[in-house]
Amino acid sequence: MLQERIDINELLLRLLDNDISDEGLSTLRAWINSDPEAKRYYCQFMGDYSALALLAALPAEQDGLGILENSCFDDQVWSLLSEEERNAPAVEKAASEQKKSGPLLVQKVMPIRTVRTINKTAILTALISSAALFLMIVWVYLAPPKPYAVATVWDSIDAQWSSGLPVQSGTRVSSHSGPIRLTHGIVKLVTDDQVEVLLEAPSEFEFVSGSEVTLNYGKLFARVSERGYGFSVTTSNSKVVDLGTELGMLSQSDGNTQVHLYKGMANLFAGEKHQNKTSQLLSEGTARIVDYRNSDVQEIPLEEHLLVRNIDSSARLVWRGQNTIRLGDILLGGNGFGTAVQRTIEFGPDSRDVIACGPGLYQRGPGKLVPAPNQSCIDSIFVPGSESGPVIVSSGGHCFTECPKTSGLYYSNIICMKDWTFFHPLQKTFEQTRKRDADSEVLYLHSNIGLTVDLNVIRNLVPGLRINSFTSFAGIIRIGENSPEYSELDVWVLVDGRLRSSRKALRANQGFDIQVDIAERNRFLTLIVTDCGIVYDKNWPANHMDTCGFAEPIFGLVGP
Repeated sequence: MLQERIDINELLLRLLDNDISDEGLSTLRAWINSDPEAKRYYCQFMGDYSALALLAALPAEQDGLGILENSCFDDQVWSLLSEEERNAPAVEKAASEQKKSGPLLVQKVMPIRTVRTINKTAILTALISSAALFLMIVWVYLAPPKPYAVATVWDSIDAQWSSGLPVQSGTRVSSHSGPIRLTHGIVKLVTDDQVEVLLEAPSEFEFVSGSEVTLNYGKLFARVSERGYGFSVTTSNSKVVDLGTELGMLSQSDGNTQVHLYKGMANLFAGEKHQNKTSQLLSEGTARIVDYRNSDVQEIPLEEHLLVRNIDSSARLVWRGQNTIRLGDILLGGNGFGTAVQRTIEFGPDSRDVIACGPGLYQRGPGKLVPAPNQSCIDSIFVPGSESGPVIVSSGGHCFTECPKTSGLYYSNIICMKDWTFFHPLQKTFEQTRKRDADSEVLYLHSNIGLTVDLNVIRNLVPGLRINSFTSFAGIIRIGENSPEYSELDVWVLVDGRLRSSRKALRANQGFDIQVDIAERNRFLTLIVTDCGIVYDKNWPANHMDTCGFAEPIFGLVGP
Protein backbone atom coordinates (compact mmCIF):
# COMPACT_ATOMS: atom_id res chain seq x y z
CA MET A 1 0.00 0.00 0.00
CA LEU A 2 2.88 2.33 0.86
CA GLN A 3 4.61 1.64 -2.43
CA GLU A 4 1.38 2.32 -4.30
CA ARG A 5 1.04 5.71 -2.56
CA ILE A 6 4.66 6.55 -3.43
CA ASP A 7 4.01 5.70 -7.08
CA ILE A 8 0.88 7.87 -7.10
CA ASN A 9 2.77 10.81 -5.57
CA GLU A 10 5.41 10.52 -8.27
CA LEU A 11 2.75 10.60 -10.98
CA LEU A 12 1.11 13.67 -9.39
CA LEU A 13 4.44 15.50 -9.32
CA ARG A 14 5.08 14.60 -12.95
CA LEU A 15 1.63 15.92 -13.78
CA LEU A 16 2.46 19.26 -12.12
CA ASP A 17 5.77 19.36 -13.97
CA ASN A 18 4.00 18.57 -17.27
CA ASP A 19 6.33 15.58 -17.58
CA ILE A 20 3.80 12.73 -17.39
CA SER A 21 3.50 10.04 -20.08
CA ASP A 22 0.23 8.91 -21.66
CA GLU A 23 0.49 5.64 -19.76
CA GLY A 24 1.09 7.48 -16.50
CA LEU A 25 -1.87 9.78 -17.19
CA SER A 26 -4.13 6.77 -17.81
CA THR A 27 -2.94 5.18 -14.57
CA LEU A 28 -3.61 8.40 -12.68
CA ARG A 29 -7.10 8.73 -14.13
CA ALA A 30 -7.90 5.14 -13.24
CA TRP A 31 -6.72 5.73 -9.68
CA ILE A 32 -8.72 8.96 -9.32
CA ASN A 33 -11.89 7.22 -10.50
CA SER A 34 -11.31 4.13 -8.37
CA ASP A 35 -12.98 5.43 -5.21
CA PRO A 36 -13.92 8.68 -3.39
CA GLU A 37 -10.88 8.41 -1.11
CA ALA A 38 -8.59 8.75 -4.12
CA LYS A 39 -10.36 11.96 -5.16
CA ARG A 40 -10.02 13.39 -1.66
CA TYR A 41 -6.32 12.55 -1.58
CA TYR A 42 -5.83 14.15 -4.99
CA CYS A 43 -7.43 17.42 -3.86
CA GLN A 44 -5.45 17.46 -0.61
CA PHE A 45 -2.20 16.86 -2.48
CA MET A 46 -2.86 19.68 -4.94
CA GLY A 47 -3.87 22.03 -2.11
CA ASP A 48 -0.73 21.28 -0.13
CA TYR A 49 1.43 21.73 -3.22
CA SER A 50 -0.13 25.12 -4.01
CA ALA A 51 0.41 26.33 -0.43
CA LEU A 52 4.05 25.28 -0.50
CA ALA A 53 4.51 26.94 -3.87
CA LEU A 54 3.15 30.22 -2.42
CA LEU A 55 5.56 30.15 0.52
CA ALA A 56 8.47 29.26 -1.71
CA ALA A 57 7.75 32.33 -3.83
CA LEU A 58 8.26 34.66 -0.83
CA PRO A 59 11.87 35.89 0.02
CA ALA A 60 13.64 34.32 3.01
CA GLU A 61 13.88 35.95 6.51
CA GLN A 62 16.65 38.51 7.03
CA ASP A 63 19.12 39.34 9.86
CA GLY A 64 17.75 36.65 12.09
CA LEU A 65 15.01 39.04 13.24
CA GLY A 66 12.15 36.81 12.04
CA ILE A 67 10.67 39.67 10.00
CA LEU A 68 9.74 38.86 6.39
CA GLU A 69 10.47 41.29 3.61
CA ASN A 70 6.84 41.52 2.68
CA SER A 71 5.84 42.40 6.22
CA CYS A 72 2.63 44.29 6.72
CA PHE A 73 4.62 47.13 8.46
CA ASP A 74 4.79 50.14 6.14
CA ASP A 75 7.32 53.07 6.13
CA GLN A 76 5.26 55.23 8.53
CA VAL A 77 5.31 52.55 11.21
CA TRP A 78 9.06 52.15 10.95
CA SER A 79 9.52 55.95 11.28
CA LEU A 80 7.40 56.15 14.44
CA LEU A 81 9.34 53.26 16.01
CA SER A 82 12.66 55.03 15.24
CA GLU A 83 11.48 58.32 16.74
CA GLU A 84 10.36 56.58 19.94
CA GLU A 85 13.74 54.96 20.27
CA ARG A 86 15.60 58.31 19.98
CA ASN A 87 13.49 59.97 22.70
CA ALA A 88 13.73 57.05 25.13
CA PRO A 89 15.82 57.72 28.42
CA ALA A 90 19.25 56.17 28.83
CA VAL A 91 19.59 52.91 30.77
CA GLU A 92 22.46 52.58 33.26
CA LYS A 93 24.52 49.38 33.68
CA ALA A 94 24.26 47.35 36.80
CA ALA A 95 26.31 48.40 39.87
CA SER A 96 28.74 45.54 39.54
CA GLU A 97 29.66 46.70 36.09
CA GLN A 98 29.95 50.36 37.18
CA LYS A 99 32.72 49.47 39.66
CA LYS A 100 34.79 48.02 36.86
CA SER A 101 34.48 50.64 34.23
CA GLY A 102 32.55 53.48 35.73
CA PRO A 103 29.09 54.64 34.83
CA LEU A 104 28.24 54.03 31.21
CA LEU A 105 25.20 54.63 29.21
CA VAL A 106 23.84 51.95 26.94
CA GLN A 107 24.25 52.92 23.32
CA LYS A 108 21.15 53.82 21.53
CA VAL A 109 20.52 51.31 18.78
CA MET A 110 18.81 52.66 15.73
CA PRO A 111 16.90 50.09 13.69
CA ILE A 112 18.11 49.57 10.19
CA ARG A 113 15.47 50.86 7.95
CA THR A 114 14.71 48.39 5.21
CA VAL A 115 12.82 49.28 2.11
CA ARG A 116 10.04 46.73 1.63
CA THR A 117 8.86 45.96 -1.85
CA ILE A 118 5.93 43.85 -2.94
CA ASN A 119 6.90 40.79 -5.03
CA LYS A 120 4.30 40.99 -7.78
CA THR A 121 5.64 37.83 -9.48
CA ALA A 122 5.09 35.78 -6.32
CA ILE A 123 1.53 37.05 -5.95
CA LEU A 124 0.82 36.29 -9.60
CA THR A 125 2.22 32.78 -9.18
CA ALA A 126 0.07 32.20 -6.11
CA LEU A 127 -3.03 33.38 -7.92
CA ILE A 128 -2.31 31.16 -10.90
CA SER A 129 -1.68 28.17 -8.61
CA SER A 130 -4.94 28.76 -6.77
CA ALA A 131 -6.83 29.06 -10.04
CA ALA A 132 -5.21 25.87 -11.32
CA LEU A 133 -6.14 24.05 -8.12
CA PHE A 134 -9.74 25.21 -8.43
CA LEU A 135 -9.92 24.04 -12.05
CA MET A 136 -8.41 20.67 -11.14
CA ILE A 137 -11.00 20.17 -8.39
CA VAL A 138 -13.77 21.06 -10.83
CA TRP A 139 -12.29 18.65 -13.37
CA VAL A 140 -12.14 15.79 -10.88
CA TYR A 141 -15.69 16.19 -9.67
CA LEU A 142 -17.57 17.54 -12.66
CA ALA A 143 -15.78 16.56 -15.87
CA PRO A 144 -16.88 13.19 -17.35
CA PRO A 145 -14.14 10.58 -16.85
CA LYS A 146 -12.45 9.41 -19.99
CA PRO A 147 -12.73 5.73 -20.99
CA TYR A 148 -9.82 3.43 -20.26
CA ALA A 149 -9.43 -0.32 -20.85
CA VAL A 150 -10.31 -2.47 -17.84
CA ALA A 151 -11.24 -5.92 -19.18
CA THR A 152 -10.68 -8.37 -22.03
CA VAL A 153 -13.11 -10.53 -23.98
CA TRP A 154 -11.96 -14.03 -23.01
CA ASP A 155 -14.48 -16.17 -24.89
CA SER A 156 -17.97 -16.04 -26.38
CA ILE A 157 -20.64 -18.28 -27.85
CA ASP A 158 -22.91 -16.83 -30.54
CA ALA A 159 -22.47 -13.41 -28.93
CA GLN A 160 -23.68 -10.16 -30.47
CA TRP A 161 -23.73 -6.77 -28.78
CA SER A 162 -24.55 -3.18 -29.60
CA SER A 163 -21.03 -1.87 -29.08
CA GLY A 164 -18.93 -1.10 -32.12
CA LEU A 165 -16.22 -3.32 -30.64
CA PRO A 166 -15.82 -6.85 -31.98
CA VAL A 167 -16.70 -9.80 -29.75
CA GLN A 168 -13.61 -11.82 -30.65
CA SER A 169 -11.31 -13.05 -27.91
CA GLY A 170 -8.68 -10.48 -26.99
CA THR A 171 -10.91 -7.45 -27.55
CA ARG A 172 -10.40 -4.83 -24.83
CA VAL A 173 -13.43 -3.34 -23.09
CA SER A 174 -13.24 0.13 -21.53
CA SER A 175 -14.91 1.81 -18.61
CA HIS A 176 -17.24 4.79 -19.12
CA SER A 177 -17.75 3.82 -22.76
CA GLY A 178 -21.53 3.83 -22.40
CA PRO A 179 -23.90 0.92 -21.77
CA ILE A 180 -23.28 -2.20 -23.86
CA ARG A 181 -26.30 -4.30 -24.82
CA LEU A 182 -25.68 -8.00 -25.28
CA THR A 183 -28.46 -8.95 -27.68
CA HIS A 184 -27.58 -12.59 -28.31
CA GLY A 185 -25.41 -15.38 -26.91
CA ILE A 186 -23.00 -15.47 -24.00
CA VAL A 187 -19.75 -13.58 -23.40
CA LYS A 188 -16.99 -14.11 -20.87
CA LEU A 189 -14.87 -11.12 -19.80
CA VAL A 190 -11.81 -11.09 -17.54
CA THR A 191 -10.84 -7.85 -15.82
CA ASP A 192 -7.26 -6.74 -15.31
CA ASP A 193 -7.64 -7.87 -11.67
CA GLN A 194 -8.50 -11.41 -12.82
CA VAL A 195 -12.23 -11.21 -12.13
CA GLU A 196 -14.25 -13.46 -14.47
CA VAL A 197 -17.54 -11.90 -15.59
CA LEU A 198 -20.06 -13.90 -17.62
CA LEU A 199 -23.09 -12.24 -19.19
CA GLU A 200 -26.03 -13.92 -20.87
CA ALA A 201 -28.28 -12.20 -23.42
CA PRO A 202 -30.35 -10.15 -23.19
CA SER A 203 -28.30 -7.94 -20.88
CA GLU A 204 -27.12 -4.34 -20.66
CA PHE A 205 -24.03 -3.46 -18.65
CA GLU A 206 -21.21 -0.93 -18.27
CA PHE A 207 -17.87 -0.97 -16.50
CA VAL A 208 -17.67 2.00 -14.14
CA SER A 209 -14.09 1.01 -13.34
CA GLY A 210 -12.02 -2.12 -13.30
CA SER A 211 -13.62 -3.05 -10.00
CA GLU A 212 -17.25 -2.08 -10.58
CA VAL A 213 -19.91 -3.05 -13.12
CA THR A 214 -23.36 -1.54 -13.56
CA LEU A 215 -25.97 -4.08 -14.63
CA ASN A 216 -29.00 -2.28 -16.05
CA TYR A 217 -30.78 -5.55 -16.81
CA GLY A 218 -29.97 -9.18 -17.50
CA LYS A 219 -27.93 -12.00 -15.95
CA LEU A 220 -24.37 -11.69 -14.65
CA PHE A 221 -22.07 -14.16 -12.90
CA ALA A 222 -18.74 -13.13 -11.36
CA ARG A 223 -15.90 -15.30 -10.08
CA VAL A 224 -13.63 -13.00 -8.05
CA SER A 225 -9.93 -13.64 -7.51
CA GLU A 226 -7.88 -12.46 -4.52
CA ARG A 227 -6.63 -9.53 -6.62
CA GLY A 228 -10.20 -8.54 -7.36
CA TYR A 229 -11.31 -8.44 -3.71
CA GLY A 230 -13.89 -5.66 -3.38
CA PHE A 231 -15.33 -6.09 -6.88
CA SER A 232 -18.91 -4.76 -6.97
CA VAL A 233 -22.01 -5.01 -9.13
CA THR A 234 -24.61 -2.22 -9.10
CA THR A 235 -28.22 -2.40 -10.25
CA SER A 236 -31.04 0.16 -10.11
CA ASN A 237 -31.86 -0.63 -6.48
CA SER A 238 -28.90 -2.47 -5.01
CA LYS A 239 -25.16 -2.92 -4.87
CA VAL A 240 -23.21 -6.06 -3.98
CA VAL A 241 -19.60 -5.78 -2.84
CA ASP A 242 -17.48 -8.91 -3.03
CA LEU A 243 -15.67 -10.35 -0.03
CA GLY A 244 -14.18 -13.25 -1.98
CA THR A 245 -17.07 -14.81 -3.87
CA GLU A 246 -18.75 -16.56 -6.71
CA LEU A 247 -21.92 -14.54 -7.10
CA GLY A 248 -24.76 -14.18 -9.55
CA MET A 249 -26.94 -11.16 -10.22
CA LEU A 250 -30.26 -11.08 -12.05
CA SER A 251 -31.65 -7.63 -12.79
CA GLN A 252 -35.20 -8.41 -13.83
CA SER A 253 -37.38 -6.54 -16.30
CA ASP A 254 -39.87 -5.74 -13.50
CA GLY A 255 -37.13 -3.88 -11.59
CA ASN A 256 -36.43 -6.53 -8.94
CA THR A 257 -32.88 -7.69 -8.31
CA GLN A 258 -31.89 -11.24 -7.38
CA VAL A 259 -28.56 -12.04 -5.74
CA HIS A 260 -27.31 -15.63 -5.58
CA LEU A 261 -24.13 -16.28 -3.59
CA TYR A 262 -22.54 -19.59 -4.53
CA LYS A 263 -19.25 -19.22 -2.66
CA GLY A 264 -17.67 -16.89 -0.10
CA MET A 265 -19.29 -13.81 1.42
CA ALA A 266 -20.60 -10.47 0.13
CA ASN A 267 -22.20 -7.24 1.35
CA LEU A 268 -25.60 -6.39 -0.09
CA PHE A 269 -26.64 -2.72 -0.02
CA ALA A 270 -30.33 -2.29 -0.86
CA GLY A 271 -31.77 1.07 -1.89
CA GLU A 272 -31.69 3.40 -4.85
CA LYS A 273 -28.98 5.98 -5.46
CA HIS A 274 -28.98 9.00 -3.11
CA GLN A 275 -31.37 7.21 -0.74
CA ASN A 276 -30.80 5.62 2.63
CA LYS A 277 -29.57 2.09 2.13
CA THR A 278 -29.86 -1.04 4.23
CA SER A 279 -27.05 -3.58 4.26
CA GLN A 280 -26.83 -7.32 4.80
CA LEU A 281 -23.87 -9.69 4.98
CA LEU A 282 -24.61 -12.64 2.68
CA SER A 283 -23.10 -16.06 3.35
CA GLU A 284 -22.35 -18.92 0.98
CA GLY A 285 -25.33 -20.83 -0.39
CA THR A 286 -27.91 -18.08 0.16
CA ALA A 287 -29.96 -15.82 -2.11
CA ARG A 288 -31.94 -12.59 -1.78
CA ILE A 289 -34.41 -10.57 -3.83
CA VAL A 290 -34.61 -6.76 -3.60
CA ASP A 291 -38.08 -5.36 -4.28
CA TYR A 292 -38.11 -2.54 -6.84
CA ARG A 293 -40.94 -0.70 -5.05
CA ASN A 294 -39.43 -0.17 -1.61
CA SER A 295 -36.02 -1.92 -1.74
CA ASP A 296 -37.17 -4.48 0.83
CA VAL A 297 -34.90 -7.54 0.98
CA GLN A 298 -36.34 -11.05 1.21
CA GLU A 299 -34.65 -14.44 1.34
CA ILE A 300 -35.27 -16.79 -1.61
CA PRO A 301 -34.01 -20.31 -2.48
CA LEU A 302 -30.60 -20.47 -4.14
CA GLU A 303 -30.93 -21.57 -7.78
CA GLU A 304 -27.85 -23.65 -8.57
CA HIS A 305 -28.34 -23.70 -12.34
CA LEU A 306 -29.80 -20.24 -12.90
CA LEU A 307 -26.70 -18.58 -14.38
CA VAL A 308 -23.97 -19.51 -16.82
CA ARG A 309 -20.78 -19.96 -14.80
CA ASN A 310 -18.34 -20.98 -17.50
CA ILE A 311 -18.16 -21.36 -21.27
CA ASP A 312 -15.74 -22.85 -23.76
CA SER A 313 -16.52 -22.14 -27.38
CA SER A 314 -14.15 -24.84 -28.67
CA ALA A 315 -16.17 -27.51 -26.82
CA ARG A 316 -19.49 -25.64 -27.07
CA LEU A 317 -19.57 -25.88 -23.29
CA VAL A 318 -22.18 -23.87 -21.42
CA TRP A 319 -21.85 -24.75 -17.74
CA ARG A 320 -24.49 -23.60 -15.27
CA GLY A 321 -22.99 -25.14 -12.18
CA GLN A 322 -24.08 -28.73 -12.84
CA ASN A 323 -22.21 -31.19 -10.64
CA THR A 324 -22.64 -34.11 -13.05
CA ILE A 325 -22.15 -34.83 -16.75
CA ARG A 326 -24.20 -37.62 -18.36
CA LEU A 327 -22.41 -40.35 -20.30
CA GLY A 328 -25.62 -41.35 -22.10
CA ASP A 329 -26.24 -37.81 -23.31
CA ILE A 330 -22.72 -37.69 -24.78
CA LEU A 331 -23.23 -41.03 -26.57
CA LEU A 332 -26.45 -39.68 -28.06
CA GLY A 333 -24.66 -36.67 -29.55
CA GLY A 334 -25.05 -34.14 -26.71
CA ASN A 335 -22.58 -32.21 -24.59
CA GLY A 336 -23.42 -34.15 -21.43
CA PHE A 337 -25.89 -31.59 -20.11
CA GLY A 338 -29.08 -32.68 -21.86
CA THR A 339 -28.48 -31.60 -25.47
CA ALA A 340 -28.68 -35.08 -27.08
CA VAL A 341 -29.75 -35.09 -30.73
CA GLN A 342 -30.78 -38.79 -30.78
CA ARG A 343 -32.92 -40.98 -28.57
CA THR A 344 -31.33 -44.35 -29.38
CA ILE A 345 -27.94 -45.51 -30.62
CA GLU A 346 -26.40 -48.97 -31.05
CA PHE A 347 -22.77 -49.99 -31.49
CA GLY A 348 -20.61 -53.06 -30.94
CA PRO A 349 -17.62 -55.18 -31.96
CA ASP A 350 -17.04 -55.76 -35.65
CA SER A 351 -17.58 -59.52 -35.86
CA ARG A 352 -18.31 -61.74 -38.88
CA ASP A 353 -18.45 -64.95 -36.86
CA VAL A 354 -22.18 -65.44 -36.19
CA ILE A 355 -23.33 -68.68 -34.50
CA ALA A 356 -26.94 -69.86 -34.78
CA CYS A 357 -28.31 -70.97 -31.43
CA GLY A 358 -32.02 -71.66 -31.19
CA PRO A 359 -34.26 -68.96 -32.61
CA GLY A 360 -31.78 -66.20 -31.80
CA LEU A 361 -28.38 -65.27 -33.16
CA TYR A 362 -25.38 -65.24 -30.88
CA GLN A 363 -22.10 -63.75 -32.07
CA ARG A 364 -18.61 -64.74 -31.17
CA GLY A 365 -16.27 -61.92 -30.25
CA PRO A 366 -13.43 -60.99 -32.57
CA GLY A 367 -10.92 -61.96 -29.92
CA LYS A 368 -9.29 -58.56 -29.87
CA LEU A 369 -9.84 -55.00 -28.73
CA VAL A 370 -11.94 -53.03 -31.22
CA PRO A 371 -11.61 -49.23 -31.33
CA ALA A 372 -14.83 -47.26 -31.71
CA PRO A 373 -13.90 -44.17 -33.74
CA ASN A 374 -17.51 -43.16 -34.39
CA GLN A 375 -18.12 -42.59 -30.70
CA SER A 376 -15.63 -39.96 -29.61
CA CYS A 377 -15.71 -40.78 -25.88
CA ILE A 378 -15.57 -44.56 -26.35
CA ASP A 379 -12.03 -45.87 -26.40
CA SER A 380 -12.79 -49.49 -27.33
CA ILE A 381 -15.16 -52.48 -27.15
CA PHE A 382 -14.18 -56.08 -26.45
CA VAL A 383 -15.60 -59.56 -25.77
CA PRO A 384 -13.99 -61.65 -23.00
CA GLY A 385 -12.89 -65.00 -24.38
CA SER A 386 -13.42 -68.60 -23.35
CA GLU A 387 -10.20 -68.64 -21.37
CA SER A 388 -9.86 -67.01 -17.98
CA GLY A 389 -7.00 -64.63 -17.35
CA PRO A 390 -5.79 -61.20 -18.44
CA VAL A 391 -7.91 -59.38 -21.00
CA ILE A 392 -6.78 -56.15 -22.63
CA VAL A 393 -9.47 -53.56 -21.92
CA SER A 394 -8.07 -50.24 -23.22
CA SER A 395 -5.98 -48.77 -26.00
CA GLY A 396 -3.46 -47.93 -23.29
CA GLY A 397 -2.77 -51.64 -22.80
CA HIS A 398 -4.50 -51.98 -19.43
CA CYS A 399 -5.41 -55.57 -18.54
CA PHE A 400 -8.20 -57.07 -16.43
CA THR A 401 -6.36 -59.89 -14.71
CA GLU A 402 -9.41 -61.22 -12.83
CA CYS A 403 -11.62 -61.71 -15.86
CA PRO A 404 -13.51 -65.03 -15.58
CA LYS A 405 -13.91 -67.65 -18.26
CA THR A 406 -16.94 -67.05 -20.53
CA SER A 407 -18.65 -68.71 -23.47
CA GLY A 408 -17.18 -66.02 -25.71
CA LEU A 409 -20.62 -65.29 -27.12
CA TYR A 410 -22.75 -62.16 -26.96
CA TYR A 411 -26.27 -61.65 -28.26
CA SER A 412 -26.65 -57.97 -29.08
CA ASN A 413 -24.67 -54.80 -29.53
CA ILE A 414 -24.40 -52.11 -26.89
CA ILE A 415 -27.49 -49.90 -26.83
CA CYS A 416 -27.91 -46.44 -25.32
CA MET A 417 -31.39 -44.95 -25.21
CA LYS A 418 -33.74 -42.64 -23.40
CA ASP A 419 -36.54 -45.23 -23.53
CA TRP A 420 -36.79 -46.90 -20.11
CA THR A 421 -39.23 -49.62 -21.23
CA PHE A 422 -36.57 -52.32 -21.15
CA PHE A 423 -35.57 -51.40 -17.62
CA HIS A 424 -38.95 -52.44 -16.19
CA PRO A 425 -39.51 -53.76 -13.51
CA LEU A 426 -36.24 -52.46 -12.01
CA GLN A 427 -37.44 -48.91 -12.64
CA LYS A 428 -39.46 -48.91 -9.44
CA THR A 429 -36.47 -50.13 -7.44
CA PHE A 430 -34.28 -47.52 -9.08
CA GLU A 431 -36.65 -44.67 -8.30
CA GLN A 432 -36.85 -45.81 -4.69
CA THR A 433 -33.05 -45.80 -4.48
CA ARG A 434 -32.27 -42.61 -6.36
CA LYS A 435 -34.15 -39.69 -7.85
CA ARG A 436 -34.48 -40.26 -11.57
CA ASP A 437 -33.84 -37.52 -14.12
CA ALA A 438 -36.95 -37.39 -16.29
CA ASP A 439 -34.84 -37.18 -19.46
CA SER A 440 -31.97 -39.46 -18.43
CA GLU A 441 -30.53 -42.42 -20.30
CA VAL A 442 -29.98 -46.16 -19.83
CA LEU A 443 -26.96 -48.05 -21.21
CA TYR A 444 -27.67 -51.72 -22.03
CA LEU A 445 -24.87 -54.33 -22.20
CA HIS A 446 -25.59 -57.97 -22.93
CA SER A 447 -23.35 -60.33 -21.02
CA ASN A 448 -19.89 -61.08 -22.41
CA ILE A 449 -19.23 -57.64 -23.73
CA GLY A 450 -17.12 -54.78 -22.38
CA LEU A 451 -17.02 -51.03 -23.01
CA THR A 452 -14.14 -48.64 -22.19
CA VAL A 453 -14.60 -44.85 -22.01
CA ASP A 454 -11.76 -42.36 -22.51
CA LEU A 455 -11.95 -39.99 -19.54
CA ASN A 456 -9.76 -37.39 -21.22
CA VAL A 457 -12.38 -36.94 -23.93
CA ILE A 458 -14.97 -36.28 -21.21
CA ARG A 459 -12.58 -33.81 -19.57
CA ASN A 460 -12.17 -31.96 -22.86
CA LEU A 461 -15.94 -31.43 -22.88
CA VAL A 462 -15.79 -29.66 -19.53
CA PRO A 463 -12.56 -27.62 -19.53
CA GLY A 464 -11.89 -26.01 -16.18
CA LEU A 465 -13.87 -28.68 -14.33
CA ARG A 466 -12.64 -31.89 -12.72
CA ILE A 467 -14.12 -35.39 -12.88
CA ASN A 468 -14.10 -37.00 -9.44
CA SER A 469 -16.52 -39.95 -9.62
CA PHE A 470 -18.66 -42.32 -11.68
CA THR A 471 -22.08 -43.49 -10.53
CA SER A 472 -24.88 -45.61 -11.94
CA PHE A 473 -27.60 -48.08 -10.92
CA ALA A 474 -27.21 -51.56 -12.49
CA GLY A 475 -29.51 -54.56 -12.76
CA ILE A 476 -30.75 -57.35 -15.03
CA ILE A 477 -33.54 -56.22 -17.31
CA ARG A 478 -36.53 -58.33 -18.38
CA ILE A 479 -37.53 -58.42 -22.02
CA GLY A 480 -41.01 -59.77 -22.61
CA GLU A 481 -42.84 -62.54 -20.79
CA ASN A 482 -40.41 -65.26 -21.85
CA SER A 483 -37.45 -63.88 -19.92
CA PRO A 484 -36.14 -66.71 -17.74
CA GLU A 485 -36.29 -66.16 -14.02
CA TYR A 486 -32.90 -67.84 -13.62
CA SER A 487 -30.98 -65.12 -15.49
CA GLU A 488 -27.65 -64.55 -13.77
CA LEU A 489 -24.57 -62.49 -14.61
CA ASP A 490 -21.49 -60.72 -13.22
CA VAL A 491 -20.87 -56.97 -13.38
CA TRP A 492 -17.37 -55.45 -13.25
CA VAL A 493 -16.27 -51.81 -13.12
CA LEU A 494 -12.60 -50.99 -13.75
CA VAL A 495 -10.50 -47.82 -13.71
CA ASP A 496 -7.28 -48.12 -15.71
CA GLY A 497 -7.62 -51.91 -15.57
CA ARG A 498 -8.01 -52.04 -11.78
CA LEU A 499 -11.19 -53.46 -10.29
CA ARG A 500 -13.14 -50.79 -8.41
CA SER A 501 -16.64 -52.27 -8.09
CA SER A 502 -18.30 -55.61 -8.87
CA ARG A 503 -21.37 -57.73 -8.29
CA LYS A 504 -21.19 -61.48 -8.88
CA ALA A 505 -24.15 -63.77 -9.54
CA LEU A 506 -26.57 -60.91 -9.96
CA ARG A 507 -30.10 -62.29 -10.38
CA ALA A 508 -33.21 -60.97 -12.08
CA ASN A 509 -35.15 -58.25 -10.26
CA GLN A 510 -32.03 -57.28 -8.33
CA GLY A 511 -30.11 -54.07 -8.62
CA PHE A 512 -27.19 -52.29 -7.00
CA ASP A 513 -25.54 -48.88 -6.91
CA ILE A 514 -22.18 -48.30 -8.55
CA GLN A 515 -19.96 -45.55 -7.18
CA VAL A 516 -16.23 -45.27 -7.83
CA ASP A 517 -13.78 -42.43 -7.29
CA ILE A 518 -11.81 -41.04 -10.19
CA ALA A 519 -8.52 -39.16 -9.86
CA GLU A 520 -6.91 -36.72 -12.27
CA ARG A 521 -4.29 -39.29 -13.22
CA ASN A 522 -6.92 -41.88 -14.29
CA ARG A 523 -7.53 -42.27 -18.02
CA PHE A 524 -10.00 -45.11 -18.69
CA LEU A 525 -13.30 -46.34 -17.20
CA THR A 526 -14.42 -49.86 -18.18
CA LEU A 527 -17.82 -51.56 -17.78
CA ILE A 528 -17.95 -55.36 -18.29
CA VAL A 529 -20.82 -57.84 -18.10
CA THR A 530 -20.01 -61.56 -18.14
CA ASP A 531 -22.06 -64.74 -17.86
CA CYS A 532 -21.75 -66.93 -14.82
CA GLY A 533 -20.98 -70.04 -16.91
CA ILE A 534 -24.11 -71.87 -15.74
CA VAL A 535 -26.33 -73.45 -18.42
CA TYR A 536 -29.88 -73.96 -17.21
CA ASP A 537 -31.33 -75.13 -20.53
CA LYS A 538 -29.52 -77.15 -23.19
CA ASN A 539 -31.24 -75.09 -25.89
CA TRP A 540 -29.67 -71.85 -24.69
CA PRO A 541 -26.12 -70.74 -23.81
CA ALA A 542 -25.18 -69.61 -20.33
CA ASN A 543 -25.86 -65.95 -21.06
CA HIS A 544 -29.30 -66.32 -22.64
CA MET A 545 -31.29 -63.10 -22.11
CA ASP A 546 -28.69 -61.86 -19.61
CA THR A 547 -28.69 -58.12 -20.28
CA CYS A 548 -27.56 -55.57 -17.71
CA GLY A 549 -28.95 -52.08 -17.68
CA PHE A 550 -26.80 -49.19 -16.37
CA ALA A 551 -29.31 -46.48 -15.45
CA GLU A 552 -28.15 -42.86 -15.41
CA PRO A 553 -24.42 -43.45 -15.94
CA ILE A 554 -22.96 -40.11 -14.88
CA PHE A 555 -19.63 -38.55 -13.94
CA GLY A 556 -19.38 -36.28 -10.93
CA LEU A 557 -17.87 -32.84 -11.52
CA VAL A 558 -16.01 -30.40 -9.31
CA GLY A 559 -16.10 -26.74 -10.35
CA PRO A 560 -13.21 -24.27 -10.64
